[in-house]
Amino acid sequence: MAVQFNLLPDVKLEFQQQQRLKRMVYAISMLAVAFALALFILSFFIVNVLQKELISSANNDIKTYSNKLKAIPNLDKVLTIQNQLNALPSLHQQKHITSRLLTYLPQITPVKVNIGKLSIDNSANTMDIQGTADTIQSVNKFVDTLKFTYYTINNDSTTKKQAFSNVVLTQVDRDDKQATYTIDLSFDPALFGASQAVQLVVPQETTTRSVQDSPNPSSLFNGQTATPKTGQQGSQ
Repeated sequence: MAVQFNLLPDVKLEFQQQQRLKRMVYAISMLAVAFALALFILSFFIVNVLQKELISSANNDIKTYSNKLKAIPNLDKVLTIQNQLNALPSLHQQKHITSRLLTYLPQITPVKVNIGKLSIDNSANTMDIQGTADTIQSVNKFVDTLKFTYYTINNDSTTKKQAFSNVVLTQVDRDDKQATYTIDLSFDPALFGASQAVQLVVPQETTTRSVQDSPNPSSLFNGQTATPKTGQQGSQ
């Protein structure tokens, strides 16, 4: 059995351990410095060499394609027409489809009420209705129908909203034969919007032409037909 003796003093052993630790720290520090230096060189190369080359190449491409565009005859006119064509769909969605009146009127007009003149202002979303009826009671029924008529979008009950507001019977008169009236009102522009399908919800207690009479709107008018005022955008 061999016996080993450590003849080095404790101070010497501690010194050797510190030297090894020192060399390890130096090695790690040198690796960190080398990595930082490599990163710096790479960043310097990207910013001052590669990026400048890419910018120069992009500028050359811009000049080349700009010259090709300038060589196209009447380019300004072509772009103007193209922009106008791109704007047509949005303009179409914004226009008022006033022809829907031919569907709405039979639904909201009582049987004994006739319309002599109907004017629409699409810019103010207002309507003026003038006509005749058999009695003043029929006129009042017409006013109440307008006040309590709602609409839905795509038959969705959650979208139910009031169709007409500010309904005012501004003039009413009665002679031996019939009653005459003038009604002013505001309407929700969604009723005539081109981007959605609208269905009217008319009070059931009101008997209108769509229930008892022919749905042909020509039977409603005993005078001139609907007249659009300034601001009408179109119909389909």
